[in-house]
Amino acid sequence: MPGNSSGRTRTIPTSSSTTAIVTRRVASTRLMELLTGRATSALAASAILFIILFRRSSVVRFYARMIGYIIAGIISSVVGITVSPFMWALGRPGMTNWVVARTMKLIGPVLSGMRCRIEGQEILDRATLPAVLVCNHQSSLDVLGMGYILPPNVVVMGKKEIKWVPILGWFMALANNVFIDRKNRGHAIETMGKVAVYLKEHKYGLWLFPEGTRSHQVDDTLMPFKKGAFHLAVQGQIPIVPIIFSTYQPCYQPKKSIFDAGVITIKVLEPIPTTGMTTADVDALLEKTRDAMLAALQSIKTIPASAATEAKKLQ
Repeated sequence: MPGNSSGRTRTIPTSSSTTAIVTRRVASTRLMELLTGRATSALAASAILFIILFRRSSVVRFYARMIGYIIAGIISSVVGITVSPFMWALGRPGMTNWVVARTMKLIGPVLSGMRCRIEGQEILDRATLPAVLVCNHQSSLDVLGMGYILPPNVVVMGKKEIKWVPILGWFMALANNVFIDRKNRGHAIETMGKVAVYLKEHKYGLWLFPEGTRSHQVDDTLMPFKKGAFHLAVQGQIPIVPIIFSTYQPCYQPKKSIFDAGVITIKVLEPIPTTGMTTADVDALLEKTRDAMLAALQSIKTIPASAATEAKKLQ
């Protein structure tokens, strides 16, 4: 063919083939629009249904807020895992817990509906380290309160099993927190002795729960205290700083699948010095601390969000 040295011929689309291509493209576009429209409608309908159920069903609110709270905890722990190597490199490993705590303070209330108010923050601000910070232990919701109140350069004592919990345990190990074998009394005493020395050498604080386990109390009470924290404080001549979280029961009752928005009250008490005390004073120190914390617990309340809103309107 003239002008075509390769001998090949060009196929010129006919008007019918062009029309077929355009028709297929139009049909494909309309199908995508239809599917997208249906997906959008389904999402909108699901969102509306969720909002209705969330407002009307305490069970739905409970699981939605629990999932949100767990997600907040996971995100905070991942932040801890991420920043820990940098804190070690900067020579400030004691800041890791503080960063994680403030992350929880930032996202925890958004995803769970619970927030905190603090009474006595100035006491904690002027407290010096080393110190032993003791707090009542109600449930996993305590982590939110710690997010608000935990100072820099404070490590947390937990049972050794936590170390093997994915993400949470990894962060706690990297942040140089303390794990104790509560079933092995000899090991526990040895660990406490080492911790006392560590706190004084590095001017750190230690946060622990003297009740030893979650109380899940609903009537402003405390379980009996373990002596470990008080032996440690006396051994190191370190002051004790009592911190109390108000009873969660008005907003949080897991056995009844209730988890409503509200405001937890955190109260910080004046430090209790241990200078000059000996082992013989441990029992009296324990009782003095527990009595002060019990009185404080009975003087503060967790306020449901609805009641807090009404109180603001009245003010």
